[in-house]
Amino acid sequence: MRSSKRGHHDEHPAAWGAPGMVQAREMFWQNVTREMLTSLAMQRARLVGFAETQRRQFIAQGNPDPGPIKDLPGFDGRVAVVTRHGDRIPIADITPLFACSIGGSSQARALSEDVQCTVFQIRTPSGEVYTFPVHEIRGVHALSEEAMQSMKDESQGGKDGAEGDVPFGFAAFTSLSRELEAKQSDGEPMDTETPTDAPED
Repeated sequence: MRSSKRGHHDEHPAAWGAPGMVQAREMFWQNVTREMLTSLAMQRARLVGFAETQRRQFIAQGNPDPGPIKDLPGFDGRVAVVTRHGDRIPIADITPLFACSIGGSSQARALSEDVQCTVFQIRTPSGEVYTFPVHEIRGVHALSEEAMQSMKDESQGGKDGAEGDVPFGFAAFTSLSRELEAKQSDGEPMDTETPTDAPED
């Protein structure tokens, strides 16, 4: 999110006033959403790879081709996004539309990092396809605690030890912190205009 100028002495969102605090929280939520949905996409890609390996082994043993697996565990609608209009969109497949950084100038790299994994295409179990930017998503809903925990574990890379102890959402916070530090060093301020769909305190 781009912004207007502020002094370099303003090192904390509190210095921006209430609108700046609301925008910082909105930016954090969008980073959390991006982290969760990216984790879902990675989890599904891993399941697809495993299912394809199993299918090929089954065929190699002289069995008829069973065809691709349509219903993957956890991607049967039990996890969904909730839009800012209150619609629940169940997830059977999810793909980020731009999930990479690009080389070139520092501005091009920074821009690619700003927009990567901020728009997702979601296919529902019934076959409908939606494309959403993260700022349109107001919640992630799971029908069971296990489904939500699986998504959190995926976002943490299933790591054990010190790295595995990092709380869920920490990556979203550090991403926000780096973005704000970059804006401050460039002399870019937080926009003092409150987002129209931002949640109220």
